[in-house]
Amino acid sequence: MLEQLKYGWNFMRIIRLAIAGFAIVQAFISHDWLLGIFGGVVAYMALANIGCCGVGGCNTNFTQRKPIEQNKTEEVIYEELDAQK
Repeated sequence: MLEQLKYGWNFMRIIRLAIAGFAIVQAFISHDWLLGIFGGVVAYMALANIGCCGVGGCNTNFTQRKPIEQNKTEEVIYEELDAQK
């Protein structure tokens, strides 16, 4: 858990922490416990580096495709059609 606090900080994580801090401060000022719970959840998400889907839950399955052969060409056979018939 301590390693997650130190590393992996990006823009979205900082924004999440700022929103959480703002929500918690506003909850204390307005005596709103529901806003405080929201701020706590968002703060936990920022500190634990998890999102709505969990750590890496929104990633897609990436499979390595076979490289396309650059020099592989196929000969195309054209057939002439007579439009007068």
